Amino acid sequence: MTVEIRTLTPDDLEAAELIAAQAFGSPRRHGIQESVERVRQKFAADWHLGVFEDGEMTSMMRTIPLDMYLNGGTLSFGAVSPVANSPLHRRKGHSGLMLRASLQQMRERGQVLSGLYTPHPAFYRRYGWEIASESRLYSFKPKDFGLVVEPSQRGSFSFLKVGDWQSLEPIYQREARQGNGAFRRPEHWWRSYVADTSWRPGTDVVQWQTDAGVAEGYAIYQQPPRPNLEYELVSVLVRELIANSRDAYLNLLGYFGRHDIHYEVTIAGSPFDALPVLFADSEKLEIKQDWAVLLRIVDFEAAMRARPAARADESSELTLRLIDESAPWNDATWRIGVAEGKTWAERATGAAELTLSSNVLAPLFNGYLAPQTAWSAGLLESTGDDALDRAGRIFAVRRPPFFIDHF
Repeated sequence: MTVEIRTLTPDDLEAAELIAAQAFGSPRRHGIQESVERVRQKFAADWHLGVFEDGEMTSMMRTIPLDMYLNGGTLSFGAVSPVANSPLHRRKGHSGLMLRASLQQMRERGQVLSGLYTPHPAFYRRYGWEIASESRLYSFKPKDFGLVVEPSQRGSFSFLKVGDWQSLEPIYQREARQGNGAFRRPEHWWRSYVADTSWRPGTDVVQWQTDAGVAEGYAIYQQPPRPNLEYELVSVLVRELIANSRDAYLNLLGYFGRHDIHYEVTIAGSPFDALPVLFADSEKLEIKQDWAVLLRIVDFEAAMRARPAARADESSELTLRLIDESAPWNDATWRIGVAEGKTWAERATGAAELTLSSNVLAPLFNGYLAPQTAWSAGLLESTGDDALDRAGRIFAVRRPPFFIDHF
């Protein structure tokens, strides 16, 4: 028996998509051939890895190249989606082999971070991915809507199509550049993920302009068509609400609060959104919270050198022992620090002040987990409070993490 892991070619995509269909069922509605054609149009073949046993593909994964915003700069990011195994070849360890190989490939391609969504974090923790963000769903009935603050101007609304992404891009980028976890969206991402309505029926876009006609916000939302409207409860799902100003935010919330014909409005948003405080009758605002992206540091040294500091005047250093079995190039003692607006890392010798695994590193790196909190929970070892304080300054963030995109 021969097992091979390699980058896929265009001729491999049909077998890969069949494995994804068997794992998740998503392409069956369109038929496998149609699904394969859509994949060929949307994704490069060399974004895929596959495992082959005696020439037969047993597992596949896709890693989409993106750039993630953090502290006003960007870091190269590999968005993993999907990871799938053939039901004929499960429990052979092929997924683990593929994930480890993907880390080497991402490193070679300069992707210093990686992230994925999964309902099974325990599996991916074995290879260094860890929960490093959360998301919320805010739900309310329009008849219960009311805010404690009013916008200073009403402005105006206009409808766009999801395909009008070039009109949305400047509004999105102004917000994304300030964020922690938002992506710089290339054209293929807008077309393939944001504007692809083939699996999101009833998608609409509303844009808000100031009284002077300046576009400062938009929302992408779904009103799924229902056959028997009078007998069914119809809800609105707001997939993305982007506002460059307070007035844009308040007016967009008011727009959905006026959807009186609908039973419920649900807004996908950040766990740090102010809506619970803004909502006049907060007990009638339902909140559901869940973890979101699992993050992985692919290349620690390169990631630290690419990471902007939260403050330009911060200066601090620390010796850190990183344990990383799946990415041995990270497994070392490092001297890390922040100075002149940049973080850095270099190999070192001697005793370490902090000792942690690659799993714990990821949520420290993007500010989801504070060093003191990680130490208190037994997730890392430290020589004392001073080392934890310096680690907090090195890994400080301007905003807590929130991933706008789902992939």
